[in-house]
Amino acid sequence: MRRHRLLSWISLWILLALVLSACAPGGQAPEAEAPAAPEAAPAQEEATQAPAAQPQEKLRVAFVYVAPIGDLGWTWAHDQGRLYLEEQLGDRVETAYIENVPEGPDAERVIRDFAQKGYDLIITTSFGYMDPTLTVAQEFPDTYFVHVSGYKTAPNMSTVFGRMYQPRYLSGLVAGSMTESNIIGYVAAFPIPEVIRGINAFTLGVREANPEAEVRVVWTNTWFGPPEEKEAAEALLDQGADVIAQHQDTTEPQKAAAEKGAYSVGYNSDMRQFVGDTVLTSPVWNWGPAYLMFAEMVLNGTWETVQWWGGMDTGVVDLAPLSPLVQENVAQLVLERKQAIIDGTMEVFCGPLVGQNGVQVLPEGQCLTDDQLLSMDYFVEGVVGEAPGEAQPLEGKAAPAPESVGAPAGELPKAAFVYVGPVGDLGWSYAHDQGRLALEEMGVETAYSELVPEGPDATRVIRSYAAQGYDIIFATSFGYMDSVLEVAQEFPDVVFMHATGYKTAPNVGTYDGRGYQGWYLAGMVAGAMTESNILGYIAPYPIPEVVRNLNAFALGAQAVNPEVEVRPVWIFTWFDPPKEREAAEALIAAGADVVARESDSVEPDKLAQERGVYVVGYNAVSRDVAPDALLTAPVWNWAVIYRKVVQDVANGTWKPDPIWWGMAEGVLELAPIADFVPDAVKQEVEARKQAIIDGSFQPFCGPIRDNQGELRVADGECMDDEALLSFDWLVEGVAGEIPQ
Repeated sequence: MRRHRLLSWISLWILLALVLSACAPGGQAPEAEAPAAPEAAPAQEEATQAPAAQPQEKLRVAFVYVAPIGDLGWTWAHDQGRLYLEEQLGDRVETAYIENVPEGPDAERVIRDFAQKGYDLIITTSFGYMDPTLTVAQEFPDTYFVHVSGYKTAPNMSTVFGRMYQPRYLSGLVAGSMTESNIIGYVAAFPIPEVIRGINAFTLGVREANPEAEVRVVWTNTWFGPPEEKEAAEALLDQGADVIAQHQDTTEPQKAAAEKGAYSVGYNSDMRQFVGDTVLTSPVWNWGPAYLMFAEMVLNGTWETVQWWGGMDTGVVDLAPLSPLVQENVAQLVLERKQAIIDGTMEVFCGPLVGQNGVQVLPEGQCLTDDQLLSMDYFVEGVVGEAPGEAQPLEGKAAPAPESVGAPAGELPKAAFVYVGPVGDLGWSYAHDQGRLALEEMGVETAYSELVPEGPDATRVIRSYAAQGYDIIFATSFGYMDSVLEVAQEFPDVVFMHATGYKTAPNVGTYDGRGYQGWYLAGMVAGAMTESNILGYIAPYPIPEVVRNLNAFALGAQAVNPEVEVRPVWIFTWFDPPKEREAAEALIAAGADVVARESDSVEPDKLAQERGVYVVGYNAVSRDVAPDALLTAPVWNWAVIYRKVVQDVANGTWKPDPIWWGMAEGVLELAPIADFVPDAVKQEVEARKQAIIDGSFQPFCGPIRDNQGELRVADGECMDDEALLSFDWLVEGVAGEIPQ
């Protein structure tokens, strides 16, 4: 019966595509095959508000799954969302679930049973549950329902889905970079818009990285069919494919690739943890933030019916960490493209877009609309296989500005940079100079001076750049603050930007990054890897920024290992290789088996490599210096801020408003964690990173005590920015005192 319904739907889907949403592959129900699903509609600004919305003290949430949780795919990913909900809401939520529920009458019975038992919110996770969910929602108007991947709503029923094509494009960049045969296989489920859209996005990524590569598609007409999926993968491998991608739920295609010595790209969850490093990455679902959004609507009495189609900016879809087999330059490209997608400066399906048949779908400067994405029935150039339709010319929307081009067509401002250390330090100055180089890629004329001491020399250099006619001067050390203000008064028409400072003027702005976010995550890695439970920390100066990062590192370490102690050594310098090495030696002698450095040189990294201990770097990635010692590093991407400032000055919209951005804006990132760190640690760090990005977690929330035992942040409270910017105490678990 289900197969008959599936065939009937496929015959009609082209006519319905403008209102339907893509399939939500739900695995396989007992003794039957899960049908394909229409597309989820784009998020709407407003919809019917449920009449009975009231704040809840405790929320009871039920989940209905079409397949077993252990499928490692679709249902497993949804259950991770359920667990995320429990983690975020704690004792404010109670959850329940039933797995292996067939679509049809059984689903309606299970959904109704949950409603009768008084569950406040019921989440149904397969397309075939749409009509049963709607039926029960109409019977229980005071209960709230969320249906995954559907298109029907009610005052108490919303829909949710994700723009999975975005991480599929990124995974294509990886696959295209790794293939040697230029043949990439794709094991595909059903020829419906969502799957076709994913194949096309993947292919666009492949061809961007490698214009000679082709993507060969084999259809299995299954969502969860381990034997069929493995056979399809083997057939593609026999044709010469050395990378296999998929749109199904099991790990069988990955296993087939690994057995033949080939690479693969997974789906739904991070399949590398189940198969190994031959899985290059996986487009993954992260349902937790979306489920939390709906749960909080009910808890707060703010329910609105929505058709929600979220992208990477919401966190509902993401790309799993890359395999250590992927080259660093490829990883950097993926990171840049990911951030461009998140901040809206790039869309995947923009012209020139050419179909498999050679017809230009869109010219340059246009992008596909959501309606066109939701009805996609053709393959793009580079795909080998059959699709239901053929490409034809379309009229799209205006394309977003490319990430590397933000200024208008007029004259771009000239920018000068003043550095306290050498550009080649692989640290602070190096990271800032990478941002300067990004401006040059935009066509901005730049200049820089390195090794400029704080004080009179800095004033002289800054004044010289202003006198030479530079429009923007970036002063990149805290000690330049007074010099910047002095020169700014002399040159009121020049824009000055000072890194890490707090004083402003009509033509002076400040900028910094929430470095503590990366340090918290790095602390989690260090806390998990220490055996001595002694972590060393090389601290430059006793200023709030350093104290804040040190404390965040300690809190992250304690989150995974409450027994750890962090011992700082204050060196009163940003860049002094001999002194940094001496500090690392002292910490190792004191028993530290992980040394973190907030200083700029790689001398501590080299020493850690020599002594057989671990190190946490800073500012930029320097894995080649200490390949067996470097765990990870909080790293900067200053280009995000520098592009914004240049664009604002060019547009005449610049204001001296302080900029304090973090991981959500892309200013900060955690360098790839070493491959010798257990996968379980990486997964925990990645989950916490996503929570920081989506705003559901803040490192400095109570209860937090200082290292004298005094409660500084109460349970349920978080430090505000004013408190963070004036940090002058050490958290519990950090040894010593802040020097005066």
